[in-house]
Amino acid sequence: MNLYLSTNLWKETVEDHSILLGEPPEHSVRTIALSELHDEEACREYISWFQNYIDAPDMKVAASMLAKRLGYLWTTPLVTAMTFHHQHVTFQLENSFLYHPALSDHEGGTRFPFLAVNGLQAEGLTGDRAVWREKVVEEMFAVQLTPLLKTLAAIAPLSMSILWENIMVRIGRLFAPDEAETEQESKIIREDFSYLTQVASGQVFGVRKNPLTRFTDCKDNVHVAKSERITCCFYYQMSGEYCLKCPKIDNEKESQLQ
Repeated sequence: MNLYLSTNLWKETVEDHSILLGEPPEHSVRTIALSELHDEEACREYISWFQNYIDAPDMKVAASMLAKRLGYLWTTPLVTAMTFHHQHVTFQLENSFLYHPALSDHEGGTRFPFLAVNGLQAEGLTGDRAVWREKVVEEMFAVQLTPLLKTLAAIAPLSMSILWENIMVRIGRLFAPDEAETEQESKIIREDFSYLTQVASGQVFGVRKNPLTRFTDCKDNVHVAKSERITCCFYYQMSGEYCLKCPKIDNEKESQLQ
């Protein structure tokens, strides 16, 4: 079952998201297991440190930035494996580490964390795809990611809607139409996006109702990710500029015209 993890498909996904397979570098500035972030006190201490390290103005900005980073490092690779490779990849949280490399050791010098994963598991599609997909999504969200997002929301404090949209903007782009896809591939991609954002119950996300639905539009009877955000991720508060999808851009323009 783990043969997939040695394929070029998985290696490409790992490279695309800068995932290190194995233990985090010994001389990292800071390392923390994803499992530790489920604990409120450990998460609070890390976010406080992260706020200072990235020079964010407060905890809510730092927590929002971390959620966006997790969407890129963690959620997007797992969704890619499920939809495009038909594999259920599991990151064991106690063996998955956010690490901050020494700035001189990493090209670009970002202060945002990277992900090192040890002890990966992969399970190919078996049986009914709808049943298999529900199991994959429930583990990914209800079991692993959602408890962490709830902890971030509590300690920041921060709206869960912002955190969910931070995840959505990362995975939504995966489902953009691609002319290179076959008809069968396009069908699976549309069905998975519809499931993730419309069909799946709140239970598989570990919340009362599907948290991704409000971040989609329906065009030509096909569900797509919204082209602009509903919520603001606060990136502008630490960078001095807005994200391309920021809802504050139009408000700023309207204010200047008045």
